[in-house]
Amino acid sequence: MKKYRLLQVPPIRFGIVLGLINGIAGMIIAPLFLITLGIAFTAEATGHAPAYFPAVPWFLAGGLAVFTPIINALGGFLAGVLIAMVYNFAARWTGGIEIVLEEKAKS
Repeated sequence: MKKYRLLQVPPIRFGIVLGLINGIAGMIIAPLFLITLGIAFTAEATGHAPAYFPAVPWFLAGGLAVFTPIINALGGFLAGVLIAMVYNFAARWTGGIEIVLEEKAKS
């Protein structure tokens, strides 16, 4: 078994990876926004629910669904860059994260 230390994480690359993951999560969440807002608008229009959403047009719900993945990706990128910078700063003082890896036996 070999021990390795993770001393530095490239902030831009980590931000790109985290932005991609959050963008995909936004694409999964966007249809849920459309479904829940559709149910709320329909219930309010038919009088089955109180008017919590007074006269909110459908294009705002569609815009929310379109821009959710973009906003999530940008937020993920910024968070990834900041997290990597904080880790790099902390790793200088603490020596980083130690990882123990075992070589796979050749078969």
